[in-house]
Amino acid sequence: MELATVFGVLGVIANVSWPLIKSRKHMLFGQILACIFMLIHFWLLDAQAAAAVMATAGLQAALAIPLETHPKFKSIYLVSLLLTPIVSWLTWHGAPSIFSTFALIFFCIGNLQVSTTRLRVLLLCCLLCWVGHNLIISSYPALVSNLLALCTSVYGISRELMLKKLSQREEEFAR
Repeated sequence: MELATVFGVLGVIANVSWPLIKSRKHMLFGQILACIFMLIHFWLLDAQAAAAVMATAGLQAALAIPLETHPKFKSIYLVSLLLTPIVSWLTWHGAPSIFSTFALIFFCIGNLQVSTTRLRVLLLCCLLCWVGHNLIISSYPALVSNLLALCTSVYGISRELMLKKLSQREEEFAR
């Protein structure tokens, strides 16, 4: 098995797992791990734009962790958003770069959210962009990862919405 495939498979496992995590902080740790694996996968495939986006996304996921407990950290996170156009410009490769840039934009805005529901919805948009990117560069492990992560993400969102709805009903019933 090629080394790129090994890291792609590890990325698949990480990408499928983190959307199932309930806590925002642990979701972000899962994203960091997935970014590391996929960064190496893309780098070995000579997809520099995607590798740079994974490095940036991993950094931004790490920077997003303190946002819940330290709201003033938001300014540091917002400065990291400037990396998106820089990475896009430095690694431009046409259509794949368009998709990876939009993926990074959704990722950045998503991780800025303290609400896990909004975070999950924006990361779904991010995943759809990665599907477009990975179709173009023919990264089959990444496509498998994206499709499985889409499924677990939809499950995570529906579970969260069902719990909120159940909680609202219990509150109404208690009145």
